[in-house]
Amino acid sequence: MEINHYQRVWLRLIGLFCLLITVPVAILVLVTTNSLREAAIEKLEVSLGRLVDHKKDVISLYLKEKEDLLTILVGMYPLTYLELQENLDNLFKAVNKTGSIVDLHVIDSSGKQMAYVGPYAQSLIGKNYHDAQWFQDVLINGSHVSDVFLGFRNVPHFVVAVADPLKTYVLRATINSEQFAKLLLSTQIGRHGDSFIVNRDGTLQTPSRTGLNELNREDRLLLEHHEGTTIIKREENIVVQGDDKVRHEVGEPSIIKRKESIVATRWVKDGQWCLIVKALIEDSLGPFYKVRNNIIIVIIVTSAVFLTIAVFFAGYFLRRTEKEERNKAELGHQMVQMEKMATVGRLAAGIAHEINNPLQMITSQAGWIGELLPDEDGDKVKNLDEYKKAVEQIKRHVRRAGTITHRLLGFTRKISAEKDNVRINELLEETISFVEKEAGYNNISIVRNYAEDLPGIMTDGSQLQQVFLNLINNAIDEIGQGGIIEIRTAAEDKKMVVEFADNGHGIRPENFGRIFDPFFTTKDPGKGTGLGLYISYDIIKKLGGTISVANRNSGGAVFTIVLPSINLGSGR
Repeated sequence: MEINHYQRVWLRLIGLFCLLITVPVAILVLVTTNSLREAAIEKLEVSLGRLVDHKKDVISLYLKEKEDLLTILVGMYPLTYLELQENLDNLFKAVNKTGSIVDLHVIDSSGKQMAYVGPYAQSLIGKNYHDAQWFQDVLINGSHVSDVFLGFRNVPHFVVAVADPLKTYVLRATINSEQFAKLLLSTQIGRHGDSFIVNRDGTLQTPSRTGLNELNREDRLLLEHHEGTTIIKREENIVVQGDDKVRHEVGEPSIIKRKESIVATRWVKDGQWCLIVKALIEDSLGPFYKVRNNIIIVIIVTSAVFLTIAVFFAGYFLRRTEKEERNKAELGHQMVQMEKMATVGRLAAGIAHEINNPLQMITSQAGWIGELLPDEDGDKVKNLDEYKKAVEQIKRHVRRAGTITHRLLGFTRKISAEKDNVRINELLEETISFVEKEAGYNNISIVRNYAEDLPGIMTDGSQLQQVFLNLINNAIDEIGQGGIIEIRTAAEDKKMVVEFADNGHGIRPENFGRIFDPFFTTKDPGKGTGLGLYISYDIIKKLGGTISVANRNSGGAVFTIVLPSINLGSGR
């Protein structure tokens, strides 16, 4: 389908509106969402830093609490009191109500275990720790907190040992590493977050939430000693399996994804342990995504409203402009046609006037010949009857030519209609004779369905013939090649009905209200003036009749003329 000028303008305006609305909106969405995301990440970093600082204090307090407990005990009880098993058992029950201490050892200055309370009594009978590094550290520094190790028990644990002020004995407590690890339970941020403690060598002191067994190359870079809490943003390998839960178990199929995360580190225990907390940024952006989606929805809805309003007003103003332009063009066309018609009228009047003079001369000469022929001797003049017939044909055709010139003059002089008793069927046949050859060239058949014995009606046959000619010519133009024109006459309710039907394309519904307007045409430019049906409508109305149009169910259009049936006797 061809797109006209106004449709192209409309499309360009819509494209411009879309561009002017969507581009700023897209920029606004990008800037807003990026700002919100950066703010959410910054908030996450602050929260993570505070959390790590808090956990550092909790861990330090926990270790200091155990160390202070042992310091108090060695300050209160001498070796002679603690080496008695019963006293040590009672003391263990009193200080271990929470179950955080696995056992207690009483060791003299030579490293010999003097007393023990705990689950490994049989295994530790006669145990000597003189050569153990931790024992030497206690005697030198007065206290010692070990790393987490398995030992002969093959169970992860660490020990806190304190020497009495005189270094005569050492009181050692084995700390439950599971309870110690619970201190980090609330440190995990998000479903893919992780938190653990490692020593300077990178050995895990608490279990990793994600099942990590040893530090990778990237994590080992975090072990550089620093003061305070350090927060970095980096890409993290996330191992995902099944329902997106993180796995690190050997042998399980997994998918490794590289995602952005925040890692916070803080050295504890006098720089011997490093607390590492990881948070996947995506896990912590749930509130951000909700706010972002709400903002996007609001912006999209607002943009759609503005775009709809813009489209509506663009279409409205374009329709107004198109209508004004069409009216202006139509008015100009009408003025041109009127000027042409005036010129044609003047030319027709002049031609008709000039033709009338020779026609009068032909008429008078034919009349004179007709007067002379009866005086001739029929025996001497051959074909006398043929001459008489020829003279009559000359007169008849001159009268017909005179009628045509009289009709041409009527366009300019507006002479009153000359009514006569006209037989519709005969007038139709005469009209069809004008176009029958043209119809034959286009392989168009003209079917006649005349009612028999139609009475003559009092009307202007010449003007009525012009209407018939216009309708038949229009039907031929509409059909084009290969079709049928059906002409029907009938007398109904004291009225004369004439129908012209064709099997062309019919008339579009939107054109019915304008079909009889002046200068309205559906023909290609240069092939029609838009005056034929208007003149036909005007003629029929002046003759006291009506003309209407409708589409046929079988295809094509039908024009119906209804004339008053006034019979004044025999007609032509």
